[in-house]
Amino acid sequence: MWAAGTGVFATGSAVFFLNVTGLTPVQVGIGLSVAGALALVLAVPLGRIADRIGGRRAWVVGVLAEAGVLALYPLIHGFVAFLALVPLVALAEAVAGSGRSVYQAEVLPREDRIRSLAFVRSATNIGFFAGGGLAAIPLAVGTHWAYRSMVLGCVFGLLVNALLIARMPEPPESVRVARAESPVHRGAVWRDRPFLALVALCSLLSGYSSLTTDVIPLWLAARTDAPNVVLAVLFAVNTVMCVALQVPASRGADTPAGITRLLRRSGLVVAVACLPLSVSGATTGWVTVALLLVGAALVTVGELWQSAGYWGVTTELPPPAARGEYVGAARMSFGLQGMLGPASLTFLAMHGDGAGWAIVAALFVIGAVLTGPVMRQVVATQPGRLAQHTAETPRTSVA
Repeated sequence: MWAAGTGVFATGSAVFFLNVTGLTPVQVGIGLSVAGALALVLAVPLGRIADRIGGRRAWVVGVLAEAGVLALYPLIHGFVAFLALVPLVALAEAVAGSGRSVYQAEVLPREDRIRSLAFVRSATNIGFFAGGGLAAIPLAVGTHWAYRSMVLGCVFGLLVNALLIARMPEPPESVRVARAESPVHRGAVWRDRPFLALVALCSLLSGYSSLTTDVIPLWLAARTDAPNVVLAVLFAVNTVMCVALQVPASRGADTPAGITRLLRRSGLVVAVACLPLSVSGATTGWVTVALLLVGAALVTVGELWQSAGYWGVTTELPPPAARGEYVGAARMSFGLQGMLGPASLTFLAMHGDGAGWAIVAALFVIGAVLTGPVMRQVVATQPGRLAQHTAETPRTSVA
């Protein structure tokens, strides 16, 4: 329900802001950038909320706060009101995201954790896809109230989501005991340099998202002869692959060796994808379309492996009592990639007559090669990281 509601608003948000609130594209961009920067700076303190009040409570609080702020969106008119509300949505999303990650790590059996998260991601993609389809109705109607209905649909989905989360079970007693017996000083994540280095590599490898949403569409439109409708085909291929293949692609992400293997594969396959994408700028007709499809499919494979490896990093490696802080640090790093990745990777790909794509590929190769040494440092500095979770093997279902 949450994914469908969010998909509705995400699909039509630009139309809503431009036609209902009276904002310009530049003002929307400024507001979203301010919100992203604020969530970036406060990621670790916001993640700490889940450590203090528990993952499930933080998840509920974040979702309810997001719904409450979004409910005010139809009343926005002008830049000042927008600038006051949009950062609150980003902060609420950060609290909810950290709470969700902490709760999932606490309540799911360790041997089923990654597989369960993969199923959740597949279902989420289905929800986003369905929401995007539903958004076509108000967008086709084209009235201000139709656009407002997209926001209200998102609010409704969030409220239902909060109700369902509140009915989920508390983590078992063994988890609470493990948290109590492994006290961690506030801000411990900042002193865990190997973990921060690993998260930084995850952030670099998550550049696949910038390739998928920004670089490839711009490359197709500006540097190839492929018709723009091919973008819809690429989006469909990505969605189908994420739904169908995320679970099998996630095997092994519950051990340091498995996490390393998945992250390394991710970087290498995205690097390989840069070759057909770069060549597509010099071909014509169906050859161009085929190269774009191959490149986009390989990037999606990298996305599947990177996502699974990232789940392993954030669920298996943090100390139980500071999961929220560690998840917050990971979110901060990914927020930084979201700010820098689109502009930097687009600039590289669009310049140099193919040499730019070689640099992009080299960045992913570097991330892949460094993953092994950095993971060895992570394990060497905290040899009990995985052992600390053996007491957290609950059989509680979240259904």
